Amino acid sequence: MKNKNIIRIMKAVCLAFPLCLNSCIDEVFPENGQASIDQIGKSDQAIDAMVNSVVAFVNAYNTYGFQGWHDFGYSGYNLLREAACEDFFCHEPKFDFFSTYGTCNEMGDADNVNTIWYYSYKFINAANNALSALDKADDTAENRFYRGICLTYRAMNYMDLVRMYEYKKTGVEKLDNEAEGNNIYGLTVPVITTETTEEEGRNNQRAPFYIVYQLILDDLETAEKLLADYQRPTKNMPCTSVVHGLMARMWLEMGSRFELYPDDLGTLNSNTDLNIASKEACFAQAAEYARKAIDESGAVPLTEKEWFGGDTYTTGFNSVLANSWIWGSIMTSEDVYSYWNNFAGSMCPEQTFGYGNRKWQGYKMISKKLFDSMPDADWRKTTWIAPEDAHKAPGTKYKTLLNDNDFADMPPYTGIKFRPKNGEMNDYTVGAAIDYPLMRVEEMYLIEAEATGMSQGLAAGISKLEDFVNTYRYEVSLGRYSCEADNLKDFQKEVIRQKRIEFWGEGVVFWDYKRLELQVVRGYPGTNAPVGYRFNSIEGYCAPWMNIFISIYENVYNKGVVLNPDPSQAINEWTE
Repeated sequence: MKNKNIIRIMKAVCLAFPLCLNSCIDEVFPENGQASIDQIGKSDQAIDAMVNSVVAFVNAYNTYGFQGWHDFGYSGYNLLREAACEDFFCHEPKFDFFSTYGTCNEMGDADNVNTIWYYSYKFINAANNALSALDKADDTAENRFYRGICLTYRAMNYMDLVRMYEYKKTGVEKLDNEAEGNNIYGLTVPVITTETTEEEGRNNQRAPFYIVYQLILDDLETAEKLLADYQRPTKNMPCTSVVHGLMARMWLEMGSRFELYPDDLGTLNSNTDLNIASKEACFAQAAEYARKAIDESGAVPLTEKEWFGGDTYTTGFNSVLANSWIWGSIMTSEDVYSYWNNFAGSMCPEQTFGYGNRKWQGYKMISKKLFDSMPDADWRKTTWIAPEDAHKAPGTKYKTLLNDNDFADMPPYTGIKFRPKNGEMNDYTVGAAIDYPLMRVEEMYLIEAEATGMSQGLAAGISKLEDFVNTYRYEVSLGRYSCEADNLKDFQKEVIRQKRIEFWGEGVVFWDYKRLELQVVRGYPGTNAPVGYRFNSIEGYCAPWMNIFISIYENVYNKGVVLNPDPSQAINEWTE
């Protein structure tokens, strides 16, 4: 226990100091393993190494130093967030290593929670280090591109942090009163940039929402200009379509905020130079940027055949080359550190090297309620095993690498969405090296639909939504999709239902649940949520467990941070 506490304190030290130079510099300056920012800025090799370390951090393994089951990169943290929603369960709960926000257990001072804070700020630190070096470098086209890449990744991370850590009312009196008493409403996270000094880092308070909103938008607007002429070699490098996709997400977030909290618009305009006219203006911007991302990327929504892995079922959601991916990670065998602990081992039921498979029964399942909401005309439905088809051979209905006996072993609602790389089920050095989507064009279509409805009216939004679903997701010979919402609130919920289906397992919908303060419902008659997961949040409020607890070890060297209430202390005030 003493050693673990030392590790935790050392992590707090790392967060307190904004410019901890990346270890990759050791290879460039081997004499003493240390280099100044000025030295790095004058070395093309060092700058290249630092920028590549930012891009590679998406796949960073064991960043916490005390291995957590989810600490294998951005995809692992997305699975933690996925488990906080209502459609992601594990057949064998003892092999559910993403259960913190599913079981609502140890949501305060716990390693699983602390890792989230640490990973995000270490990612930002990598970007800041590279940006500091670039400030000292020559003003070349390549260095301008590098700066745009780093700013894009920094903006992504601050957007994540704001949405995870800002406290929203839960309807749980004990938690909400504590938040009010600590004056944390409207506060987000400490901001660390290249200008942050050590002294400032030691007393770095949580910034108001409008400060971080402006930082994110400024970073993205600068990146947009810097990357205007950039022709990226691979899709793990951001380009303008990625920047515009992030802008679409940010403006959607802002529109929803001002929809729920109109006074916040005046607060933002009084404290920034953004001069936003209305919530509708935010939604209009979201729709505009989503359309730019669609058009500029040239990406096309996955066809049914592509969704299920092509002719040989080997390319499903594992390759950045997929037509619909705007942005994604790229993995090689060198990025795979464990046969057991990786995304494929968790999510691909056809592999044999992890625990999400026949041997360990750690299959991932969709919720019964969401599955039942899909008609047969929606071809995505066969991404999961229907109850009437469980324990049978797949026939022609299901696209799988498994033989009949192994397929018949899987329980109802098991997802077969994600495939091991190249269809390799046994060799983890190949099968686990799967690419991971950071942005798919389908998200932009659904942002455009929601934002159009919220800015131009219900009919316009419904038209966009129906067009997307009928064009890309329904076998229209079996029936056409029709959105039956008769008000904007229900329309938003229907858009999110489509996102829950489309992005199951991708960590996307956490942001929508918290943005719209949607009720999470896992406990209902006939639920397939395991016992211990059947929590329902209070309707009209944010789920308590979605206000992520700030690592208590941030306080070791940063005395300015006030923590969120620990949701665990009030677990009896919502129902199971």
